[in-house]
Amino acid sequence: MPAAIALYRRAVLFFYYGLVLFFFLSTPLMLGGLSVGAVAISLLQTLPLLLFAPGLQRTRLRSYGWMSFVVQLYFVHAVLDAFRPGQLAQGLVEIALCVGLFVALILFIRGYREHYQTPL
Repeated sequence: MPAAIALYRRAVLFFYYGLVLFFFLSTPLMLGGLSVGAVAISLLQTLPLLLFAPGLQRTRLRSYGWMSFVVQLYFVHAVLDAFRPGQLAQGLVEIALCVGLFVALILFIRGYREHYQTPL
């Protein structure tokens, strides 16, 4: 794999795991501590993301493509969070992670297809 494509893949994984970690840490902090409810909400928020982990680790292009659609739902959630009183910082961090993940996904998919696509 060329260096640029490998860099995009590392960026995808960085932003992906950053978003997963963000939800695991921010939800208990927002709800005032670690409780069964906070853990349940964290799992519900991260479950759609965690479904893509095996495909992203194995560099399955289809997983990268579908992840680019799913991250847009998290972006909408982040924008809504940013407009809630007292949650601007949390929303902005989530927005930055979602935008970074989306851009890295698009760059990786584009570079991967250009490099590995066989001419007709």
